[in-house]
Amino acid sequence: MMKMVPLILATVFVQQLSANQANTPPPSTYRPGQGGVTAPMLLHETKPKYPAEAMRARIQGIVVLECVVMPDGGVGDVRVVRSLDSVYGLDDEAVKTLKQWRFQPGMKDGLAVPVLVTVEMSYALGPNTDPAPPGAAPAGGATSSGDAPAPLAWPDAFGDAGGTITPPAAFVDGALHQPTFDLAFAYPSTWSMMESGGAITLHAEDASGTRAVTISSPQPAQFSLTEPVSQSVLDSFTVAARAGAALVTNPRVLKSGQVRRDGGLWIWFELAAPSFAAGNAPPALADRLRTGYGGIHVWSFATTAAGQSISVFCTVVHRAGLSDADQEEQIRRAGLDFAGILRRISIRGR
Repeated sequence: MMKMVPLILATVFVQQLSANQANTPPPSTYRPGQGGVTAPMLLHETKPKYPAEAMRARIQGIVVLECVVMPDGGVGDVRVVRSLDSVYGLDDEAVKTLKQWRFQPGMKDGLAVPVLVTVEMSYALGPNTDPAPPGAAPAGGATSSGDAPAPLAWPDAFGDAGGTITPPAAFVDGALHQPTFDLAFAYPSTWSMMESGGAITLHAEDASGTRAVTISSPQPAQFSLTEPVSQSVLDSFTVAARAGAALVTNPRVLKSGQVRRDGGLWIWFELAAPSFAAGNAPPALADRLRTGYGGIHVWSFATTAAGQSISVFCTVVHRAGLSDADQEEQIRRAGLDFAGILRRISIRGR
């Protein structure tokens, strides 16, 4: 039963994240992944203007928009999902700007179709930006979420995910086959593998606890992760992920980042919690969670392929009673294992 804990945790994370994103699109439009619909790809963007009045008021932040990308690649209806400013014109400028963007349209069965997507636009004043005087053009700038991408970096415990690859004989090959893509992976021969509900969990146990890698069952993607994203996008991802940590108490998001993979991008966050919320667990697991384990450390990776979102959860579950030094050593050793597994994941569209 103890070996089921990482899989149950990962399943809850995926379900919670999916529920947070399950908005119903307007009639006659699709979401990426719905019925095999591919996600639109941005071809041209312009930056929103920063009204002088908003700069003088030093209003900064993010406007979240929903829009329909039309079959011709233009933008149809636009709706403000999360307002930043409706007084000085930041919301209006974001809407006007988005209508100027051009996309490669989403496709279904070889035909272009209307697709609903979510876009963030960020307004930020630099530390030395002076508010523009009345009648003057704004001196500052506004950026869309695609500007100023966050740095590329692996989690600290993973090193640079480089170095010598363990000889192939020490790893076992596996695959996850989907209608639109194939995912190949490999894991240490000393680990075990189990499948449940379309997810695959690779795991190993020792005196310190459990370490596991769960490749979740794919979900329809609302966007395409092919190029580095901004810090605001990473922040939005980590907020949603923290809200989905239903089986842990007082979760802390430690760090977030992004790294390239062959043909795409992984975005990731690192989370730690001192204990499990055993009351949220199935009764058969509640006592074991309270007494047998002393905390959890999770790195969650996400990417997209063929209109699908793919998540990989790298989990360290500490045994109760471990010292802080022992926990750190378990995390260090697990990070090296996880880096080797992540490097061997490849995703190919059909």
